[in-house]
Amino acid sequence: MFLFKRIPTRDQITPVYAVIVQIIYIWTILWFFWKLPSLLYYMTMGEILATLTYLLATNLLESLVILCGPLFLSIILPMKWFRDLFVVRGTALIMPGLGYLIYIAYHFQSRNEYPAIFFKWWSVSLAVFILFAFVFFAGRVNILRKVIEFIADRAVIFLYIFIPLSVVSVLAILFRLIF
Repeated sequence: MFLFKRIPTRDQITPVYAVIVQIIYIWTILWFFWKLPSLLYYMTMGEILATLTYLLATNLLESLVILCGPLFLSIILPMKWFRDLFVVRGTALIMPGLGYLIYIAYHFQSRNEYPAIFFKWWSVSLAVFILFAFVFFAGRVNILRKVIEFIADRAVIFLYIFIPLSVVSVLAILFRLIF
């Protein structure tokens, strides 16, 4: 019972999840359309659609796993620190965190170009410090809080697009596995 009081409401979780969905799905769609001209040379249209189906299903699972991070923080941290400002602090945690991961993923072109600088202890420590400083100030600075809430509130529209596409993708994958 104590645990359920610490979990944010659905109205608080939805905007944070929408920002996660927006970032992950748009990154995947950009990557897919960037690779599409080369895929047309060696894949049929059915194989390309199957690839897109697997990407959308994977994005659904990824976005749910990433949502567990802010939810876990809202459970373990005091309610005044994170749960009461879940939309602001969760979004402030997700946006630069996923942005940094996308930046790192962009630099992974091959094994020879391994960006070791991103995984040195001081680099990771600096990134985590900046991330948590941003989360802290997002809850304290009124104009920053309003901007983040505005972004999170407007991102909810992406849930109406990407979640049904992902559910259809999961159903298509299950249909393909069964038959």
